Amino acid sequence: MSILEAMAAGLPVVATSVGGVPELVLDEETGLLVPPGDAEALAAALRRVLEDAYLRRRLGSAGRERAQREFGLERFRREHLALYERLLDA
Repeated sequence: MSILEAMAAGLPVVATSVGGVPELVLDEETGLLVPPGDAEALAAALRRVLEDAYLRRRLGSAGRERAQREFGLERFRREHLALYERLLDA
């Protein structure tokens, strides 16, 4: 949830590519993904975001748009309602 919250707040995300994270963060588009356990890659990605204001704004803005479009409350509500209706029809 913290990744979605950061994206919704327009913050750039730097995260490890584990579990469902790559489904949320699109590498180089809505954030930066690094391999798990690679401390050097993590430090380099954080350094990039800290040193490049344009990159921070671009990732943050794209992340906010994706969070609202793909994971917003309205979509969540619609998909849950559809799920409940399918279950009730079964």
